[in-house]
Amino acid sequence: MTGGFGLALAGAALVVLTIFEMVRRRYIRGRFAVIWTLVGVITTLMALAPGALDWAARVTGVAVPLNLLFFIGFLGLLLILIQLTAEMGRLEKRLLRVAEDAALLRLETEPRDATHETDAQSSKHP
Repeated sequence: MTGGFGLALAGAALVVLTIFEMVRRRYIRGRFAVIWTLVGVITTLMALAPGALDWAARVTGVAVPLNLLFFIGFLGLLLILIQLTAEMGRLEKRLLRVAEDAALLRLETEPRDATHETDAQSSKHP
């Protein structure tokens, strides 16, 4: 086992263990857990089969295998960015709805409080 292979395997193991621990503690949930688990599996496979990147570069016609790795990483980050943007839009809609509901509840309770205060003051001063 060469030093580079051992380092790659140790890095992949660290990535997989970190992802597993974050999923276990529920820091990562749902679709994001699936995506990051997939990242961990791909990292492990790349560490176990270092020739796979060379093979994939030859098949796709990419001259430098590292460029293929960067391109795949870029596409992965782009997909995560798109998913996070969509999730942000959904959360923004939910936040707006909660804010509207809170405003309606406040409107319903404020007139009662004002009426109650007026009644209390009028009973003190006959």
